[in-house]
Order: sequence, then structure tokens, then C-alpha cells
Amino acid sequence: MDLHTASRLKGAVASSSSALTSSCVHATGRPVAVKSQNLGAKFSSISGKSLKDTVAITSRRLKCNAEGRNTGLKLQAELSQYSSSTPTVRKTVPAEQKKDPNAVTLKGKFQLSRLIGPTGSPPVIEFPVFQKNVAFTLVSTLVDRQGKLKLSARTQLEESWKAMDLEDGTYVISFNVPRDFGEPGALLVDSKNSEEFYIQSLTLSSPDSSITYEFSCNSHINQKSPTSTPKIDNQISDTDRIFFTNKVYLPSDTPPGLQKLRTLEMEHLRGDGTGERQVVDRIYDYDVYNDLGIIGVAERPTLGGPDRPYPRRCRTGRKIDPESGMEELPATGAKSYIPRDEDWNGSKTKDFSNDGLTGLRATLLPILREKFDETPDDFDTFKEVYNLYNKGLDIFPRDPALKPTEKDIAAVHNFLESHLYKDTGGVPNGNFDVIKYPIPQLLQDDPFAWTNDEEFARQALAGPNPSVIRRAQFPPTSELPEEVYGPATALTAEHIEPYLCSHGKMLTASEAQSANRLFTIDYRDIYLPYVNRINTQTTTKTKRRIYAPRVIFFLTDDNKLKPVAIELSLPPQDGQKGSYNRVFTPPKEENQLSFTWSLAKFHFSSVNFGFHGLISHWLKTHAVMEPFLLASHRQLSAMHPISVLLSPCWTNTMRINANARATLINAAPVGSLEASFTPGRYNMELNSVAYDKLWRFDKIALPEDLLDRGMAEPDRNEPGGVKLVFDDYPYAKDALDIWDTTKDYVTNYVNLFYTCDEQVKEDVEVQAWWKEIREVGHGDKKDEPWWPSCQTMESLVDILTTVLWVGISHSPVNFGQYAYGGFTLNYPPLTRELIPEPNTPEYKEMLFNFERYVLKTTASPQQAVTIMTTMMVLSNHAENEEYIGSRNEANWTSDPRVKAVFDKYAQQVRDIERKIEQRNADPQLQNRRGALKTPGYTLMYPTSGRGLTGKGVPWSISI
Repeated sequence: MDLHTASRLKGAVASSSSALTSSCVHATGRPVAVKSQNLGAKFSSISGKSLKDTVAITSRRLKCNAEGRNTGLKLQAELSQYSSSTPTVRKTVPAEQKKDPNAVTLKGKFQLSRLIGPTGSPPVIEFPVFQKNVAFTLVSTLVDRQGKLKLSARTQLEESWKAMDLEDGTYVISFNVPRDFGEPGALLVDSKNSEEFYIQSLTLSSPDSSITYEFSCNSHINQKSPTSTPKIDNQISDTDRIFFTNKVYLPSDTPPGLQKLRTLEMEHLRGDGTGERQVVDRIYDYDVYNDLGIIGVAERPTLGGPDRPYPRRCRTGRKIDPESGMEELPATGAKSYIPRDEDWNGSKTKDFSNDGLTGLRATLLPILREKFDETPDDFDTFKEVYNLYNKGLDIFPRDPALKPTEKDIAAVHNFLESHLYKDTGGVPNGNFDVIKYPIPQLLQDDPFAWTNDEEFARQALAGPNPSVIRRAQFPPTSELPEEVYGPATALTAEHIEPYLCSHGKMLTASEAQSANRLFTIDYRDIYLPYVNRINTQTTTKTKRRIYAPRVIFFLTDDNKLKPVAIELSLPPQDGQKGSYNRVFTPPKEENQLSFTWSLAKFHFSSVNFGFHGLISHWLKTHAVMEPFLLASHRQLSAMHPISVLLSPCWTNTMRINANARATLINAAPVGSLEASFTPGRYNMELNSVAYDKLWRFDKIALPEDLLDRGMAEPDRNEPGGVKLVFDDYPYAKDALDIWDTTKDYVTNYVNLFYTCDEQVKEDVEVQAWWKEIREVGHGDKKDEPWWPSCQTMESLVDILTTVLWVGISHSPVNFGQYAYGGFTLNYPPLTRELIPEPNTPEYKEMLFNFERYVLKTTASPQQAVTIMTTMMVLSNHAENEEYIGSRNEANWTSDPRVKAVFDKYAQQVRDIERKIEQRNADPQLQNRRGALKTPGYTLMYPTSGRGLTGKGVPWSISI
């Protein structure tokens, strides 16, 4: 550009009396300089260079913009470096300067991200093109005289030097609307861009700035192709995305301008039930679990239907194999479909740990399989197990033929840095080729706590599976047919009475039961019909041997449990009539060692760990929650107050469930739980049996669960309306406080929007939601008589509190997994040998080298390391976790009444934290500490930092 051209542009701009901002871009749309200069009243630079240096500008053609910050004056010029004239100078006066007495301007700020993918790559499309291809329209809560929607003019983001430079941040917009437009109620977004972008929120101000309107969007925007005629009186395109303000309405109270939009948005989310879903779709629909196997290789039965009842998952629409009934799996490297806004949001958080299961599957586990294929030996000593924490494990195979590629090695290093070392002080000795595991909490104060009977029993009350213990009926009973499986038990009073000492007196079994001092965990009926199938599997390299176990505990005078008997059952063998039941009891003297008793504990702990992972954890939280989530998006509008109440408990649930179907619960070798848990290929069939026999919605509520298990009795004066049969039950004590406080919050919230039972009955969305949950999402149980009605305010409160509790109850079964299961001798994921009979060669082998026999019985190194790594990933908190008593989005509501109710709840949650701290400091409450002498019981402590903390209660099932 020559100085004559610059001088002419300077003269044109100088006519503006306000401060100016200039930015220049190539004719192709790419910026010449990132910086924009504040020009004052005079034009003084181009592309960040002063006039005296303009000859150094190398671009031959430039587009320059100058904008008056106060007046809104805009100038555009297209310049040639060698031209002696300015071909084009256009002066534009913004619409708001053309005073229209019947119009007003609403100014707003978008929080918007154009970053691409989970790593936040910069966009390819430049801002001017992006700006041109995205249109925004406001919709009033009113309708016009003809009953049609009142719409603003379609507008674009404003161009400024900031917008040119932004990729993730605040963008400005202005809407011109008639003075009688009324209150904005909805926003339409229509994108013609090929690149996805993310809208977090829009904050809009009234013309006099006295009123603020908040749109909490939190949604990905993608280009859509028109598929039909425009909607709603030809006013809305079917490519328009619809967002509502954060003001909520019951269906009957919906303003006239939003009624049709409310219906239309839910139609979009429900879809029509046909076709294969695409990554950008936002459709919520139901399907059975027919995606857990590999067609023709490792086929698994469909879960869901009369033969194998199960909750429903999200429909993907992938092709179904006609012979097996199985759904084809996604292409290698592709994720299973979930609605787009349910996926990880890389623009909001770059915390890689969110997708840890996918990373684990893609990087470390394949390398470990190669490693142990090369050296398939067992552990030889307990010391070798401890060395996983002390010295670490060489990751990569030594055989050059098995050595991974440099790309694979780099991926493993990245995974380890993100998931293992980020929160544990860095890479040990700077060596990425050695994986050194954090010491689990169980071992931090006492490395041999896992051998202790008292700690074995304490974990039934405060470990990762604390909601299966129940008051015992003695002798135990069974619902299995006696003609097939024989007597219900071989346990007698003589087995346990030598251990029932109270205040120096020996109790009978009957007396101990009457005094509520006998407790049990009983897996016999669930597992016994599957034992033979599990023990004779031929589709795996690993031998698997399992019992159907039960354990009996006695409550001592100091309110601690001690195990007094373990019964291990096998089905009829070799023409026997009835099952084969073996009873094991602990040594009479405290310092005695019984090899068979120790092995009985191993076998029970292994089944307990498997039940925990597959049923207490996966089934009773992850799987049963997905139908609630699907029904909520399909039947509750985003502007329904109940949708807003429940929204935090859906975060990341669908993505972690889809990942689990691809990495955890699916067929081995990819499915790490099938590969490493004793039931193997029967894991998920047992899951279906447990859902059929054990899951009832009316028993999910914590007080009802405790009453059903005999662990509490009714008492209106206690939290949850129940009193524990003994107070030092750490999980239940803390959980009841959270239940009670959460129910109080839900009650106060519901009372803000409903004044009578009739309103609940007439709420068409709530009634459709509850009907679809019962009849579709949990449709295999639709005819059960125990489903509550949803006809009163009280029943609605109970239902909502229970749904929230499903999410909350995930924390105690998830975030302690590594603390206890990270040491596989405490919770063996798999058992490979039965307990030898006396006078057999195996019995002599056990007596000769018990340590070696234990390691031969429990998981192999590959299985142990696989489970340890999986538990470590699953037990991590993400950086952006949303805990109970908090909301990450400040604009989730603008209703001062709702804020007051929530603030009260938040304070109550903080008070619970203080209570838990006081309980953990109380030396009388010994069950809270046990082996965990330092922290005490923290799995129901509401808040946490990121990483392996062993505490924190998020709203949602997010990992």
C-alpha cells in the first residue's frame, strides 16, 4: 500500500469524531496481524504498523475495517499495495443510529466457544465467515394479534477486533425488536457453518439495562440440512435450534409465545424411532442391551425383554445381525452414539480424565496384554504384589517382536501422565516405562490390615459395598427349590455359638438373633444356579472357580462386627442330591492362623467384589439411571421446574455408560470385567438375574432400603424417619443426613411450583415422564404392584428424591474402589482354585506353601494389574466435578425463591461435612476408622478436590 492510499483512508476515517478501532485481513479472510490498534480520533496505522512503516506491509491486497466505539460508525476499505487510489471505501451507520421510534435494542453477551474437539483445537473457519453463517432470533413470550409468534429480526454476532481474535470467550450481539415485543422467552440459532461450536450462555439486557434475561444453553451447535417445510405457521425453520430463558413454567402456565416451541423442542429430542443416529444428533430413545458381544466371535445374549429383564439404554440405530440379534459395533476408534450434548465437552473442560475408560482401553490395556502374554507366570510371593507400589512394573514387553510402535508408546505415556501421575507427585524417577501405583488407603497405615478379621467385617459397614449387609435370620433360608439344590444351609448353632460372647456370657444363636446382633451378606441364591456354568467355562485361558457364599457376623459389645462363619456352596456334583455346602469358622484364639479360614475369606471377598462392581455399582446406579435420564429429556421440557431440579444428576452419565459397554461390561478380552472377574462371560446374565430378583424402585430410597435390610427401625425423630439398629454404621449414618437434607430441599423446591395435589395430576409432562419410566425405560417391570403413583405432591417429592438418590448413592460404591480394590489380596477379582479337601495332594500343597497357594488361587498378575488400573481410573474425581450443594453454572436460575431454597440446602450440606469430621474424630466410633486411621470414613463426605481422594459426592454418575 502506498502512502497516498493510506492518506486517503486516513482522511475518510478522520470524519468520525470518536475513538476508532481498526483491524485488517487478507482478501482471503485471514488476519494480517493479530493486534488491532486504538486509533483515537485519527487514523494512524494499518495492520499494526505505523504510517511511516506501511511500505513494509507485504500483503498485496488488504481489507481494512475501522469502527467507532461510541458512534458505531463502521468503515470498510479494500486496498491494493501498488494502487494510488482506494478502490472501495464504504461508510455504514448501524441500525440503532437510524432512530426508529417504534423499536428498541436489546444488547447481549454470548459465552461461546469455537474450539474443536476434546483438545480444543482452533477453528479453521475465520470469524467473518462464521459470523455471516450463524443467525440468531429472539422470540417473545407474547403472540401478535393473529396469534403468531413475535420474532426479532434475524441478526449476527457483532464484528469487533475482539471477536476477530476470539476462539473461546465473550461475543457481543444486539437484537432490534418492536417496543411492544414483550419479554424475551426463547432464542433461535441457525448455523450454516460446517464446523461445530458450543454456546454456553447468553445474557441479555433490556434497553435501559434494568432487567437481565439469562439463557443457560450449554449446547453444541451443528449445521442441519432442512428436511421438511418450516414449522409453526412457517415462522420457524426446522434447522433452528431452540433455547429458552432460565425462567421455568409448569405446562399449564407456559406463556402463549412459547407453547408451540415447548412442544416442538421435545418432538426434536424424541425423534421418530427410525434410522441410525449420527454424532451430531440430539435424539433420546430406548433400546435393549444387544451390544455387549462381537458378532460371530464372542456373542452375548440380549439383556432386556421377558427372558432377561433389564433397564433400557440409549438407542443408536446401528444394524442388527439377524441371526444373533446383536447390534453391530461402531467402527474401530469410533464412539457409540449418545445425544451430542451428553458427550464430554472439550471446550468447557480439557480434563482428559473424563474419558479415562476410553484412554485405558486404547493405550495401556493392550500393552499389558502383550506384556503378560510374554511372561504369563503368577506372583510367587506377597512381596511381588507389594512391589507394584514400591518399585513398580515394567510396562513394555522385552521381546522385540512384541514391542509397540513409538506412537503407541507415546499414547501410553500420555495416558499415565494424565491419569496416574498428575495427582501423585509426577513420574517416578522420570521413567515412563515403569508403572508405579499409588498406595491404596487400606495399606497406608497398616500394610497387613487386609489379613485382619475385624477389618474384613468393618468393610461390610464402611467399605465400597456397604449396602448389602442385612440383619440375619438364623439358620439362613433359601428361595431355590430344595429338590434341585438341597437344604438351604449346612450352618447350625454349634458352628457360631462359640463366638457369641457378650459381657462375659455366651449367647445362644437364638438369643443373639433376638437381640439384633447377627448380620449377614448372602449371595447363595443369586450365584448357585450359575456356579457350574462359571466353573466349566471353555472360552477363556484362565481357569475360574467360584462358590455361592454367605457370611455371618456377630455384633460385639463395642459395636464392632466380627465374622463367625462363612458358608461356601456348590451345586449338586456327580449325581449328588442337593448342594455341597462347606462351613468355615475362624480360629478360636486371636493369634492362631487357619489356612482354610483365610481361603474362605478370599473366596467370599472375591464374590463380594464382583457383586459390588457389577450389581451394587453398575446395575443399581449406572444402568437403572439411564431410563430416568432418557425419559426426562423426552418428556420434561427444559423450562419445566422439575427438569431444572434434576439436570445436575445427568452430567456425563450417558457417555460413561456407553464407554462402559465398550470397555468394561462387554465381552473379553476388551471388556476388562469379563476378563478379570470370576463369572467371566456370565457377568451380565447374572446382572439380569439381580435386576429381576433384587431391584425395586420402592426400595431404592435409603430409609426404605435400611428398613428392608433390617438395619434400621422406624423413628420419626431421626433423620430419614428411621433409627439404625446400631449407631456405628458409617455409611448409613452419613447417608441418612444427606438423604434427609436432600429430601428437605426437594420438598421446598416442589412447594414453590405446586400448591395442591391437583396440579401434580394435571401436569401432563410429569405424568408422561413417570408413565414412560415405568412402561418403557423399566418396562420389564411395568406390571409390578410396587410402583408408586405420582398423584400427589408428597408422592412427587418421594419419587424425585429417590431419583436424585440413585446419583448420590453412586459415590460410596465408586470412589472407594481403589482404596480397597486397588490391593487385589483384599478384594481378589478372580479365584482360580477351590479350597482343597483334607487328605488330598492339593491340601498338602497348601500346607507346604500357603503363600504360593493363595497367589495360585487369586488373580494372575495380568488380571490384578488390569483391575488395579481400572479401579484407579474409576476412583478419580474430575477437575470440574459438580458436588451436591453446588451448581457449576451461576445462571442455572434467576428466581430468587429458588436461589434461597438452594442456598439453604448448600448450607445444610456444609453442616453435614462438619458432622462427618466430628464423627471421624470420635474414638468411640471405631468402625469409621479401622485400617484407615488417618482419614476415617469419608466416602459420603460431600466435597472433594480432583484425583484419588476417597471422598466427594457428585450429583451425577459421571465416572
